[in-house]
Amino acid sequence: MLQQVRSALKGVVAWFVIVLLVLAFALWGVPELRNFAQGSPLRVGKVGFSNQAILNEFNRQMTARRNETGEAFTREDAIAAGLPDAVISTLAARSVLEQEAGKLGLVMPRSVVRDYLHTNERFQNPATGRFDQFALESILSANGFTPSQFEEVLKRDLLRTELIQSVAAGGLAPRPMAEAILLREVEQRRIAYLTVTQDMAGAPEKPTPEALRAYYEENAAAFTAPEYRSFTAVILREADFREGREAPEEDLRRLYEANKSRLYDIPEKRTIYQATFDSEAEAQAAASALRQGRPFEEIAAQRGLSLEATTFEDIERGDLLDPKVAEAAFDPALGPGDVADPVQGFFGWSVVQVADVTAPETKTFEDVREELESQYFAQDSRRRMFEAIEAIEMARDTGANLVQAAENAGVAARRVGPVDSSGRTPDGEAVADLPAKVLQEAFRLEEADESTAIELEDKDGYFFVHVDDVTPPALRPYESVAEAVEARWRREEAQARIEAVVAEIRQAVADGASLEEAAAPYNRAPIVEVIDRSVRNETFSPALVEDIFFADLGALVSGPAGYGQAHVIAEVREIDFARNRVGPGEEIGFRQFIGYQLDQELLDAYIASLREDYGVRTDPNAIANLFSDAY
Repeated sequence: MLQQVRSALKGVVAWFVIVLLVLAFALWGVPELRNFAQGSPLRVGKVGFSNQAILNEFNRQMTARRNETGEAFTREDAIAAGLPDAVISTLAARSVLEQEAGKLGLVMPRSVVRDYLHTNERFQNPATGRFDQFALESILSANGFTPSQFEEVLKRDLLRTELIQSVAAGGLAPRPMAEAILLREVEQRRIAYLTVTQDMAGAPEKPTPEALRAYYEENAAAFTAPEYRSFTAVILREADFREGREAPEEDLRRLYEANKSRLYDIPEKRTIYQATFDSEAEAQAAASALRQGRPFEEIAAQRGLSLEATTFEDIERGDLLDPKVAEAAFDPALGPGDVADPVQGFFGWSVVQVADVTAPETKTFEDVREELESQYFAQDSRRRMFEAIEAIEMARDTGANLVQAAENAGVAARRVGPVDSSGRTPDGEAVADLPAKVLQEAFRLEEADESTAIELEDKDGYFFVHVDDVTPPALRPYESVAEAVEARWRREEAQARIEAVVAEIRQAVADGASLEEAAAPYNRAPIVEVIDRSVRNETFSPALVEDIFFADLGALVSGPAGYGQAHVIAEVREIDFARNRVGPGEEIGFRQFIGYQLDQELLDAYIASLREDYGVRTDPNAIANLFSDAY
């Protein structure tokens, strides 16, 4: 663990980082084909979150992930990575914290927001160490915020942070606690151990028919057949409604035209350099210098900025907050290297130089045909699946059984069983292609009961179950399990002989003999070895290692070996702590790490209690539809 802690410490950052760079929201404004939700898909206390609010947060987190990694991260990638669940959790956590802050009467004055902006290094000029309006402008421009919108986002973030920090204020873990954990990690023990095997325990006893019959009767539970059930299942998967179908050309073109401007018309992008000046004269002088060949890097340096800080790479016109700056930067007459005339914008006089231009592009229908077909089938198959579910439910409402209802809906019902709760037949064969959740539901219902539509664990479909027959557990006839009875009897007899030897050796040590003397009659000599808590092999099982490290100095412990029927007897002969494994300053780092973990647990518990107090309700079907239908 110490090595893991060392690695973790390298990546430990500030405890609570306020999220300032909230990325622009992409719009997914196409209606869903189906929406079973009544009201909001997510409701936290009295606050409801609409489909659009959930999608906005999803897009924000997806874009943030893409920007952090610098790699492609598509909507499909995000869904496969479980981002929808993370979005729901994030929205719920934010909401309960904000509602609790309101309940406590907490407010965030504008003066605090202003002080934060003026003291946070994100908004300071690295050369002067003072608040830099250009830094703030860059954040607003890059994320499409107006000053008032940004202020509101920042106020909410600061308010949540204040509430969080009142629960988990950070700091080092208590020294005694950290030292105890640290010592546990570096503890080593020198032991002498003896492995007791069957060849040390004498000849095995031969069982008589009477002994085996008696053993069978005394251990009836071990030879009792489990409960078996036979049931009918109707399993509906989206993929089943896609086979053999072709996407109508007119529907594909309709999807293309409906989303062309949003997805397939790729606007012009430009990479620009931008600097803001307090006066028109300064801006004109900078523009003149640039036109004479002076590098923009020097202009930026005069403002106390790096070239990177003044660069906006691959941006669209709408990414620039200030419309005057956007108009200048995207002037069709300007090409790479050209400098726009200075313009007076929101934050002063701006000078813009174009570094690169990527022409607009439109993906044709044929370019995206495969994508459209994939999206169409995803939508169409889900619609058809829900229609089948409705058809089954309507048929059942009129008195049809599950098989009849499935036939009415044009889908197949599957007869399963008899099987036990692990999905195995009486012959021990596993039933193929049976989802675990279907089996669990079949063993939850009573005989003749029938389930409603239940979503599969992989969320790619639904199922119905009807329990046809239940066979209670029953003792198997002796003749059918005779071989198993004898095998079990022999294992236990061998185990008893080994345990008897262990008991004799332990008693000899208790009577004053050394472990070496107690092992001598068995022609064995103990092995001496130094171990730590991480040791795991065929000799030392996890349970035995725990016993060894829990025992006092000089104590004798015993238990099953890591593999097979052997037992191990171990004597603790020396206890040491390898403090030299802890590098200079790592103890402080360890305390910081433990403190971080304690804070995280406190925060998790606090948010969990708030979620319980306010109530978090979701509509799983509505949320599933929201993220499964791309159009």
